[in-house]
Amino acid sequence: MISVEVIGISVCPPYQGYVVILKEKEGERWLPIFIGAAEAQSISLLLQGLEYARPMTYDLFAAILEEGGVSVNSTTICDLKDNTFYAEVELQITGDEIRRIDARPSDAIALALKSKAPIQVANKVMDSAAVSNEPVNRSIVEQIAYLHQKLKEYVEVEAYEEAAKIRDHIRSLETRLSEHEPQGSDGPTEGKA
Repeated sequence: MISVEVIGISVCPPYQGYVVILKEKEGERWLPIFIGAAEAQSISLLLQGLEYARPMTYDLFAAILEEGGVSVNSTTICDLKDNTFYAEVELQITGDEIRRIDARPSDAIALALKSKAPIQVANKVMDSAAVSNEPVNRSIVEQIAYLHQKLKEYVEVEAYEEAAKIRDHIRSLETRLSEHEPQGSDGPTEGKA
């Protein structure tokens, strides 16, 4: 398993879809997964540390698990079949019992972020669907992922002028993304980009 972190959400306007971008923690590969608008909004809120006045679905589910004495050990993007990603959530039940629950990647990622649980990607998935961080011949999705990381770094050091330039560049790349087909999605119910 490869440990990853969520580094951002990108929009893909022509398809009315979004991409959640996972980056391996100890490497240079990125894994883009196409997800739906509602799921993108949920993950984006979690990444920004924002909350609605009323609980979202992932808030409710995390609260139910906590009240039941169940904790989220990890989430794993475990498979890629027919251009659709699959995920599992590993739960620690009271005592030593561990259960793995099938989930859409977007739901698993949101629950992991809410629970502050690790996110992993199976080696075979990363090997078949990840993109490299090599500066030469990057796809548009790779460029967007890289720029999201840079944007985050500039905001952290309060270099807002540079951050604005990067944001504008991301937007221009996102409009060009319409020329490219997705490598994988979160599932048929979330709309393919």
